[in-house]
Amino acid sequence: MLNDKNFWKTHLKWGVILGLMLAALELLKMFARKVDYSAGQLLDLAMIIGFILVLHFGVKEFKEVYPERLSFAKAFLSCIVTSVIGVVLLFGYDMLHYSVIEKDGLQQKYTTALTKYKQNLAKDTLTNTELKAYTEAAATIMNDRKESFLKGLASATEGGLTNDTLPQSVREEVNSGILIFQQFYLDKLRSKPDADKEEYQLGNFTPYAKRVLMETLVSYTEQNDGKPSTPYVQEIVQQTNDTIASIDPLEKRYEENKARVPHYDQNGKYAGVSAMMYLLYGMFFGLFVAMFNYTSKKPIEEFVPSENDETETTNP
Repeated sequence: MLNDKNFWKTHLKWGVILGLMLAALELLKMFARKVDYSAGQLLDLAMIIGFILVLHFGVKEFKEVYPERLSFAKAFLSCIVTSVIGVVLLFGYDMLHYSVIEKDGLQQKYTTALTKYKQNLAKDTLTNTELKAYTEAAATIMNDRKESFLKGLASATEGGLTNDTLPQSVREEVNSGILIFQQFYLDKLRSKPDADKEEYQLGNFTPYAKRVLMETLVSYTEQNDGKPSTPYVQEIVQQTNDTIASIDPLEKRYEENKARVPHYDQNGKYAGVSAMMYLLYGMFFGLFVAMFNYTSKKPIEEFVPSENDETETTNP
């Protein structure tokens, strides 16, 4: 069968069609990246439908010219040969595309893949370990801001910039106020209220934590209105709010895991991996196409009524 000219003529035809289709999809993906249009899912769907149709019509044409019964194995072989020819053409096109047409295409693909990976991470739920790490880091930042703020006041006084000294009682009140604030703030985050369940997704948590921080500050200010330490506590919390984005759990998990996203810096490596993936697609789709197109060993014979059957039908 592999020595048959009709075999190769048919499969070269459909293999070239498949290769041109896959190359056209690569070109469309490039334009989609240029205009920042998220059409990945539509193009992937078009690839699946186009792949199946090309294999189907290729096997169908081969079945018409093949003189013998088309078994499942031969139908599947037809799909594999068509896929191999198609991915070889795609390999050549990818080498040309990322060497001449779109020299920065692989880096753009990597950037897009990182963006998608981060978007998917944002939908994950914050783990208890991550929540504990966040609250501990937030407490540390607040304590650092408090020490820096009080030290700054002491330096200003010593330098003669102000005649007012901060009484020890006020300092103790600031320390006490920060401890009370931390207790209410961190307990609220750790309690995971049912009404705020969605806020504990990685993408939502940091904005939520900052909102809770300010809500807690408003509540603290209302309850401690008139105390000399309250303005200092407000300033310390404001400084904490400006810094707290640096401990975003989403960014932390992203930085720890982004190495999992494949990064191809050589055209040949990418083209080879891409061709292999499409060949696997061809084998997978080919299973179903072959099952649909192969000829059974024992086809159902068409029923032809005999003369006796007609006589029996007309005579009661």
